[in-house]
Amino acid sequence: MKQIAIPAFSKPQEGYKVYQRFRGVDYSTDETQIADSRSPYMLNMISDNGGYPELRLGWRTIHKFASGGKVHSIHPFVQDGVRHMIAHVGTQIVRLVPREKGTEESYAETVLLSGLADKRSNGFYFGGDLWILTGAELVHYNGVIARRASEEAYVPTTSVGCQPTGGGKSNEKVNLIGSFRKNTFVTDGSAKKFTVDTKKIDEGSEVTAEYIDKDGKKVTIKSGDKVSGTTRDALTFDPKTGVVTFDTAPPAPAAAGVATLTIKFSVKTEGSADKINGCTIFTTFGVGTGSRVFLSGNPKQPNTEYYCGLNDPTYWPDAQFIRVGTDNFPIVNYLKYQGELLVIKQDNRQENTVWHHAAELDPQTGTALFPLKEGVSGIGGIAPLSCQVLRDDPLFLSLQGVFAPVLTYSMNTIERNLQCRSTRINVRLGKEPNLKDAISAVWKGYYILCVNGHCYVADANQSRDKDGYEWYYWEGIPAYSFGVDATDLYFGTEDGRLCRMNNDLVDEHENPLMRAYSDDGQPIPWEWRSKLDHLDRPTWRKTLNKRGCGVQLKRFTRGDMEIYLRTEKDFGEKIDTVQTDRFTFSDVNFNRFTFGTTKNLMFILKKKLKKFLFVQVILRGTALNSGAGLYMLALYYSVDEAAKKKRK
Repeated sequence: MKQIAIPAFSKPQEGYKVYQRFRGVDYSTDETQIADSRSPYMLNMISDNGGYPELRLGWRTIHKFASGGKVHSIHPFVQDGVRHMIAHVGTQIVRLVPREKGTEESYAETVLLSGLADKRSNGFYFGGDLWILTGAELVHYNGVIARRASEEAYVPTTSVGCQPTGGGKSNEKVNLIGSFRKNTFVTDGSAKKFTVDTKKIDEGSEVTAEYIDKDGKKVTIKSGDKVSGTTRDALTFDPKTGVVTFDTAPPAPAAAGVATLTIKFSVKTEGSADKINGCTIFTTFGVGTGSRVFLSGNPKQPNTEYYCGLNDPTYWPDAQFIRVGTDNFPIVNYLKYQGELLVIKQDNRQENTVWHHAAELDPQTGTALFPLKEGVSGIGGIAPLSCQVLRDDPLFLSLQGVFAPVLTYSMNTIERNLQCRSTRINVRLGKEPNLKDAISAVWKGYYILCVNGHCYVADANQSRDKDGYEWYYWEGIPAYSFGVDATDLYFGTEDGRLCRMNNDLVDEHENPLMRAYSDDGQPIPWEWRSKLDHLDRPTWRKTLNKRGCGVQLKRFTRGDMEIYLRTEKDFGEKIDTVQTDRFTFSDVNFNRFTFGTTKNLMFILKKKLKKFLFVQVILRGTALNSGAGLYMLALYYSVDEAAKKKRK
């Protein structure tokens, strides 16, 4: 009698894993160790309104500057209801105005000012006007003309109530960016000589005098003016003694002791204007308001900041300066937080890297005071143009990543700290060369940090955790300078172009048009990867089933992508090409006609993958004018056997 052995037919253990609620990238560790919701590599993607990854919008060139120089800074400006652009290009200040109302792709270019420094600049709005720091001059644009602020500098009255021989009472401080100043004098009707408070006047300069004559009329006399009917000068001056001599004595005042004569004269102080003109960093701050402009960043005075007169950026009193720490470590930039002005200094291990200004009034004189106190140390700034406030979060770039100065509360005490906001991207960001040249912008809830044509994008629209923001990584953005106008983002290039992001290319329902998904007419290469996942069984071999696996994709009017599967044994195998087109009446293409109208598509991965330990799904695309997005990934698999020790 024969015996037959019957094998035990048992159903393999099965597993099912769903990935959803996707977030940003995570470069901080191995791609097998990150959270299921994050990607170890994501290129040119951004979060949609729900936080799901989709292809970023592209950009286009909207103007090529005639000079072809580097676009150092961009400043949107509205004049008489018309929005135009002011740009510092090469050595010029240029105004761009749309040629026709509502058309932005064609600009009329006007050069407003030439002969400027050919290097990166910075600008701020104050009093309804635009002010640009080139590092060699402070430029003022009032909506009509642009000129150097030194040409319209406020003239302070440094002494008042002076006698003809001098004296008087000190009044306003000397203006650093202007050589002119005024003295007021009490006349007696007989004195013809009046000595100014500096005891000297610039040779070859102009002296102007104003007084009230016997008829109560205002009289203005300038050096070089002739007495009517003669060759005599009505007013002369001695540059070595500062004595101003009148041909006819100014009349005595109607009320005794009242100063009715004002003499305006010039005394240049070598290098004083350079203290302001050499600044590259700005902020506004004041007692309860932004009533004063603070400047710093002058490489010759790296730890010194200056602040202007009340509501007047043409007046920089020579006594209104503050030295922050030592001059070995320069001020990098400013941030505002909790009513204080934060001064960010260069990274060092010697002194505090964050300092704090308060704003208060002197109770006796009513003068604005800005007391300075030390903050935290250990992490300092590196890139002046990286400082931004993302919603209420002050951010700056350091050698160790993007940090934010914050206040924390512990045991009923307030502590100042620095918190890293870029933990998940620091490995990649820290390898970028020339971090000191990084530029940044805040746009639609995103902090965009750009260096070497690479953009690192922090998303404040998603929740932030202890490791910081969700971050995204872009390439193909040749930004040399940024300019933000409400919801529009512009950037300038090194080859003299003004570009803008394509967020304005939308249909009547505010959905992006397909031509918005191109970089200046070129395709936007993109990629998204899941984690390299062991599917919760790291030491067991698995088989991915041909049925039951799929990806839920976002549909666009035009959508194209390639899908790859990768294991620990290879670099990925292409398994399919997918079109995620969606029918819309506004854009019908009969070559790719579809009746699908739903906003998402479940695509089944019909691929059997045998005996792997780790698996990864890769989505890629390079099509022109084509969108892409992801909602969910589902993997259905069976467990085969425990992995055996591999023999050598």
